[in-house]
Amino acid sequence: MLTSLDIITPTYKSKLKKLFSKLMFDTMRVDIVEAGDIKLKMIEYINRSGKVNWNKIDKEVLAQRNRILCNKNLWLPKNHGYKRFCDYELKKRLCTNLAISLLCQLEENRLSVGLLDLDASYTSLPKYLLKYTDSVVVVTEETDIYTHVVEELLDETGAPIRLSKSIRSLEGCDLVIAVNGIVDELILKENAVLLTTKKPEKNYDATVVYDYRIELSEELESICPKSLSHTYFACALYTMCHMYKLGSQIPLICVSHNMVHTPSSLKVLIQNKTDKTLT
Repeated sequence: MLTSLDIITPTYKSKLKKLFSKLMFDTMRVDIVEAGDIKLKMIEYINRSGKVNWNKIDKEVLAQRNRILCNKNLWLPKNHGYKRFCDYELKKRLCTNLAISLLCQLEENRLSVGLLDLDASYTSLPKYLLKYTDSVVVVTEETDIYTHVVEELLDETGAPIRLSKSIRSLEGCDLVIAVNGIVDELILKENAVLLTTKKPEKNYDATVVYDYRIELSEELESICPKSLSHTYFACALYTMCHMYKLGSQIPLICVSHNMVHTPSSLKVLIQNKTDKTLT
């Protein structure tokens, strides 16, 4: 069973009401909701006194304290063993799904694609990339592992893959895929698109997509706590409840710096940039 926690601290405009609130008792509401095989314990704590009674919350959270579902802005006491659930596995799937979907739609453009896979976690991905382009470069520290992949794909598809240990090899790519995030500063051309799962510290001239939003079914949406985003809740369902079908979706919305894209608008963006390059 999943467990979510939301702590609400009421605000009072009147100083008298604020003073009076400190004399009031905190309240806690616990609901168990279900959707199919999914059970979720929703804990809502109203902090009127200004001091959260974590011992009271402990009795309901129990063994879920090290993977509690909550808003990222909620402070959790480490001395009680609390840790917010945080897992990027679903986001990684959405990232690669979007990459393949875009390449499929832009096949005629024959984009140059770069894959940043330092620890060789995505050796199965180049096979899908080669369906839509014959220009793929893989930057990895595990060149020995990838050498076997390259040889197999060359025999199977006849398309070569360029291997490199230098991130500078991504400089000329139209589309760069860095599923596990960016370790070192990349050099990207201005009209490139980078798909990743963690917001880079540096702002690039290129379009950097790092977050993905999906739609939940009505049944799952009905039990999603209001304090949580649908994507965060879906990540918990994917990892802890093994709802792997969520990993087959194409993101509805993609976030890039302060901009929001849809897959369609991102496709047009890439198409326009590559067309300008060609002209």
